[in-house]
Amino acid sequence: MIFVTAMIIGIAAGLQRSTIGSILGAALVSIAFMAAVAVSAVPPPLMTLFIALGGYNLGFIGYLVTLDALEQRQA
Repeated sequence: MIFVTAMIIGIAAGLQRSTIGSILGAALVSIAFMAAVAVSAVPPPLMTLFIALGGYNLGFIGYLVTLDALEQRQA
């Protein structure tokens, strides 16, 4: 579920077409994880952060590849 949610966030960041939005999305995923570590009695495993960042990157890159393929088809 974390992977899918992070992919959706990555796609949403790509839709903004903003470099700051892309960087901010990855930073907010990391900040949310650090907040969960600080608040929780039992800290979540670090692998969860890596899965979320991987999903974010996969969603963002998937969006860019799809956008590029669609633009090449139109030209």
